[in-house]
Amino acid sequence: MTKHIVNDPENLVSESIQGLCYANPHLRWISSERIVCRADVETVAQNQVTLIAGGGSGHEPGFAGYVGEGMLTAAVCGHVFASPSSSQILAAIERVQSPHGTLVIVLNYTGDCLNFGLAVERAKARGILVDMVIVSDDAAIGNKSRVGRRGLAATIAAAKVAGAKAAQKGSTLEQVQQAAEYINTNSATLGVALDHCHVPGSATVQKLPEDQIELGMGIHNEPGISKLSPLPAKKLVSKMIAMLTDQKDQERTYLKLNQNSPVLLLVNNLGGISTLELNLVVKEAVQAVIQRDLEIKRVLSGTFLSSLNMPGVSITLIRLQDNQEQQKQLLDLIDYNVIVPGWPRTSSAFLPFTTDIAMTIADDTSSNKKQTITNDENDQQVNPRVLENAIREAAKNVIEAEPEVTSFDTVLGDGDCGITLKSAATAIIEALPELPLASGPRTMLALADIIECTVGGTSSAIYCIFLNALGAGLSKYGSSNVTEWAKASAHALNALQSYTSARVGDRTLMDSLIPFVQVLGNTNNMEEATKTGRQGAESTRTLEAHMGRASYISTEDVKQAALPDAGAWGLAALLEGLNSGLKK
Repeated sequence: MTKHIVNDPENLVSESIQGLCYANPHLRWISSERIVCRADVETVAQNQVTLIAGGGSGHEPGFAGYVGEGMLTAAVCGHVFASPSSSQILAAIERVQSPHGTLVIVLNYTGDCLNFGLAVERAKARGILVDMVIVSDDAAIGNKSRVGRRGLAATIAAAKVAGAKAAQKGSTLEQVQQAAEYINTNSATLGVALDHCHVPGSATVQKLPEDQIELGMGIHNEPGISKLSPLPAKKLVSKMIAMLTDQKDQERTYLKLNQNSPVLLLVNNLGGISTLELNLVVKEAVQAVIQRDLEIKRVLSGTFLSSLNMPGVSITLIRLQDNQEQQKQLLDLIDYNVIVPGWPRTSSAFLPFTTDIAMTIADDTSSNKKQTITNDENDQQVNPRVLENAIREAAKNVIEAEPEVTSFDTVLGDGDCGITLKSAATAIIEALPELPLASGPRTMLALADIIECTVGGTSSAIYCIFLNALGAGLSKYGSSNVTEWAKASAHALNALQSYTSARVGDRTLMDSLIPFVQVLGNTNNMEEATKTGRQGAESTRTLEAHMGRASYISTEDVKQAALPDAGAWGLAALLEGLNSGLKK
C-alpha cells in the first residue's frame, strides 16, 4: 500500500503526536525537541526512577504510546525510521531527570545506540544519574554479526517491566535496569513479512513477488533470513516457533530452554495484518509452543512495535525464571496495571485448556439439539444413494465455481461469497458419511446445521432458512419423487420470502432460485428447472442492484461491469451439480 493519509510528509510525525496527545490528556508534547512526556513529570521525577525510550517514528505505538503511569516517563521521536539527535535525547533526559535516577531503553540499531549513548554520556558529564539498556532480541541475526541482534518487540516488554519496577516504592536505578536487562537477555523474536512497508512521501516502492514471503525481515525493510513460498498459518508459525526454540542451532539459539520451561509468548502485529489474522497466529503460536513442551505463563497479543503498514507479524518468546518466587515477581511486573494508550489490557493468567473447554461445551449443547420432524410417515421415502450423489455433485460444483464467484463478488461485492460457499460445500462433503441419508427431511436439517456452523453472513442465513423449510416441506409432502420435492421446494420458497423482500429483478440469488422452483413445480422436470435457474443468474448481468452489497455501488458502475450476481451464479452452479448427481 503506497497511499497514505497525510498533509505534508515532513510534518507527519509532529501532527501524529499532536493527535495522540489530544486523545490522551495525560501526555504533553514538547514540539521543539519532539519529546512526549507525562503531564505530571515533575511529581514523578521526585518520587521514582524515570524512564525514557525512543527512536525513529513509524513503529507506533512505540514509543510515545507507552508514556504514562506505570511505563515510560518520556519518549523521544525521530523522523520516520531515523534516530532522534543526541541533543533531542539530552533534552529529554534533562527534562525527566530524577534524584532516583533515569533509565534509557533503546533498540539495538546503530543510529539509536550512538545518539542515545552520546546523550547519556553528556548527561553523566553534567552530573545526571542515568544509565542505558540496549535491547537486542532478533533471532534472524546470527551469532557472527558484529553489531549484534536487532532490537524488536522485546524492547516493549523491557520497558513494561522496567516501568512497573520503577513504580514500586523504593526501587533503585540498578533494580529497574536489572528488570529491563533480564528481558533483554532472555528474549528471542522472529518476524515474517508478506511484503515491504512503504514510507509516506517516499517515491521508492519495494515489493516482494506475489509468490514470496520473507522470514526475518527487519522493521525498516532490512533483509531477513530467507524468502519462502507462502505457507498456511499453521506451518508458518510452527516453523517460526521451531527456529526460536531449537537448542541445536548454534548460530541463533538465544534462549536456553528445556522441557517445561516457563515462557511468556508475545505476538506482535507489524502494522498491516487484520486482527482476524493476528488472532489466528496467536492460536497457532500457542499450540506450537505447547507442542514444544514449554509451559506458557502469559500470552500477549496486539500491535506493540510496528513497521508502518508492513503486512506481517513477529513472535517473541521470553524465558521466565524457574524459581517460583522470582517468576512471580517478574509476572507481577508484566501484569502491573498501566495507563498508557499502547499497552493492551489482557487477562493475566494463561489458561491452556480454555479452548478445549469451550469446544466441549459447544459439542454437548449441539448433541442435545432436538430436530423435530412433523410427519414421520414421510421420513424414509428417499433413495440414500441418489441423495448422496446429488449432494456430493452439488457441493463439488460449488467448489469448482469458487474462483469465478469470488471474482464477481470482488468487483461488485465484498469478495467473500465464493469463499463462503466453498467453505460450506467442503464441510458438507466431509460430513457426507455421517448424514442421515435414508431420510430426506432429516438430511436437509443436517445440511442447514452444517452450513450454520461453518459459515455466517447473508448467504448462510438464506440457505439455512430454505433448507430448514425444505425439511419441513418434505416431511409434509414426502420425498420419494420429483413432484413431492417440487411441492416441498415451493413450501421452502414461501417461507424464505417471508423473511426477505428480494424478488426476481432485484439482482440477488432469488433471480435464480425463484424461477427454478417455479419451473420445477410447473413441469416436474429437473433439467428444465436447472436451465431456468442458470438463465436467471445470467439475467443479473444487466439488472440494476436493488438489494445486496452491489446496491451500494452506482448503477452505472454495476451495468458497466456487466457481471452476474455472485450469489445467483453460485446457486446456479449448485443446481447444475444437483441435477448432474441425480442422473448418476
